[in-house]
Amino acid sequence: MKPGYFSLVLHAHLPYVRHEEKHRLEERWVYEAISETYIPILWQVDRLKRPLHWTVSISPPVVEMLADPLIQDRYVEHIDEMLELIALELSEGRTDEETSTLHFYEQRYHDLKNTFLHWNKNLNEAFRTYREAGYIDMVTCTATHGFNPHLFTEQAARAEIRTGLNCFERHYGFRPTGIWLPECAYTPGVDRILYEEGIRYTFVDEHALLDADPTPEKGIGAPVYSPHGVALFPRDQIISGKIWSSMIGYPGHPDYREFYRDLAYDRDWDYIQSFMHPEGIRFDTGLKMHRITGDTDQKDFYVREWAEHQIENHATDFAQTLEGHLEAHGGQTFPPFLVTAPFDAELFGHWWFEGPEFLGKVADRLEEFGIETITPAIFLERHFKDLQTVHVSMNTWGRKGYGEVWINERNEWMLRHLHMMEMQLVKDVADYRDQSDLTNRALKQLIRHYVLAVSSDWAFILDGQTTAQYAAERFREHTRLFAELETALYQGTVSNKLLDDHYAAYPFLQDEDLDVDSFLSPHDYYVTTERDAEESAILMLTPEYHGHIVGGLGQRVVEEVEARANEGETVYVLTPYHDELPEYERHGNVHVYRVRPTSPFLEHVMNQVATQNIAYVKLVHELSKRVSFKVIHHFDWMTIPAARELAQSLTLPLYSTMLSFEATRNPHGHGGLFDAIHRIENSVFSSAEYVYVGEELSMNDLKQWYKVSENVNTCLPLESSPYGQESMKKNVK
Repeated sequence: MKPGYFSLVLHAHLPYVRHEEKHRLEERWVYEAISETYIPILWQVDRLKRPLHWTVSISPPVVEMLADPLIQDRYVEHIDEMLELIALELSEGRTDEETSTLHFYEQRYHDLKNTFLHWNKNLNEAFRTYREAGYIDMVTCTATHGFNPHLFTEQAARAEIRTGLNCFERHYGFRPTGIWLPECAYTPGVDRILYEEGIRYTFVDEHALLDADPTPEKGIGAPVYSPHGVALFPRDQIISGKIWSSMIGYPGHPDYREFYRDLAYDRDWDYIQSFMHPEGIRFDTGLKMHRITGDTDQKDFYVREWAEHQIENHATDFAQTLEGHLEAHGGQTFPPFLVTAPFDAELFGHWWFEGPEFLGKVADRLEEFGIETITPAIFLERHFKDLQTVHVSMNTWGRKGYGEVWINERNEWMLRHLHMMEMQLVKDVADYRDQSDLTNRALKQLIRHYVLAVSSDWAFILDGQTTAQYAAERFREHTRLFAELETALYQGTVSNKLLDDHYAAYPFLQDEDLDVDSFLSPHDYYVTTERDAEESAILMLTPEYHGHIVGGLGQRVVEEVEARANEGETVYVLTPYHDELPEYERHGNVHVYRVRPTSPFLEHVMNQVATQNIAYVKLVHELSKRVSFKVIHHFDWMTIPAARELAQSLTLPLYSTMLSFEATRNPHGHGGLFDAIHRIENSVFSSAEYVYVGEELSMNDLKQWYKVSENVNTCLPLESSPYGQESMKKNVK
């Protein structure tokens, strides 16, 4: 065997376009994918009948549509209609070239129908059978292909991931350890959710690793671990470009079938009308009679034998190119060089008609060349100890490598609706969970409406302006249905009939796939499922805590929290949000909230501090509805504004720890920033019960700069409570 490995990954995805009414043009996307991609790929797997080590990802919308009896029956009708059109064409006395191609299509559509019926009209059975036979491996995607960098809450990201896994497991009988992140979009922190949901690997574009910190020692020749232990397999663009590139890729060869020329537009309307949409709309039939020919509008007829000859040539060229690429990196060990080639499955067959046969021939050639194919799952079993851990920034495989496709002037309006739906779901689940079977069912239907709205396809279509009206209408319909059902929930008018009607409109997913608890915030989950009666709590505000300790202040906070917790106190710690750390976590009776600022993109430090303090205040007022606080303890000047406002609005005693002051750190300071910090620091002396300062600070220096009163003291030993029992009163609000 040659050194190194090759891993092919195919991702099958379509938006959920199942409609009860007939003649929806978008439903033809499913028929085209079945006829041109899914069944032809299955033909190749069946022909080869051996472990190919292909990884096939199928998204939940595709899984659900393949299993839908309405789609299945309509697909058979579609095939019969195609055979009827081919028979009509053959009766018309076409040229020899056309007749030859028509006979090719005639046999092909008979084969498609026979294969479809062989698998009881459900291609999930075929993929499952070949996976269980060991010919292919399988993974899935998130529930509706939501673009995870633009999700606003951790709960929405978890719901998309968990729901997708649940749906796939119901159909395929196992829960995969790999997942295809939509658009290969990775964002820091999603790896923690993936790992908690049992996912051990996913796929990214190569620049994710090339721009990682630190730069991986193996470059893109091996996957890396994210900070939370998920393996990231990078696309190798040198090898992948041989297939997908519009400039150098194989699909553009003149002998291959022309995608953009269809029989529907070459025939008179009176002739073709009965095969078109009842409202007089022409659409592609799928009978494409011409080959690419060249950069010309004058296209020659398709010659199947010529295309088959090029398939052989290109499969050999691909194997030779891959062989050279692996040999050039043959010195790499621990692990050996890996070429990962992830593609949209529909590229093969739909966009490049001959693509599935090419993949089959490549499998033959790789065996002849002695090139070892491998799945990501097997690669990790062999080499899990050899991978480096790096930090990867947000990235995608989309245009320019980031999020431009999914947020621009054509589609950015969608985000505010999606973010509002996410936040409403978090609130609704916390308020209505387990009130009754009916409310639980309503919550699941709200989640169903949300995931259908969050599909990245709608933003993608609006960006490309292809079927933009349909995408916008679908998005607005799901947001309307969400609002309608939520209003009924609030007004107490939810009924089984209303829920039946909502589900019938888009019967996507079973209720068992939807976990209401995925939309509980971590704290709400604790409150609703685990919390016993708590004593009144201590609230601490600090700019530093675990995961973000800069110096002595952060260490003092950690020690103070641990000391009070060891005394049996319940402590709530609020600290700034930090990438790759959970927004909420609980350790015994210590609750930690990492709080996002209300406006994260401000440059001036005082504006940043202001928005962070506003976020603290908003969160504490929400928490105070279900948590009784008895004292507020803030650390450093950056939390003083929130601490003072909360002490006043909640009528709570305020305690301050200031290990240093701006004037003592910088006695010669001056200017606007210095004055602003000085004013904030000065305000705490009149507001706090006690101000605890660092031992090294001189009281005389403090009095020179600040209005110090008798409530100033050096920090007490950790075993002594800084609060004093008289002030430990409960929040009476």
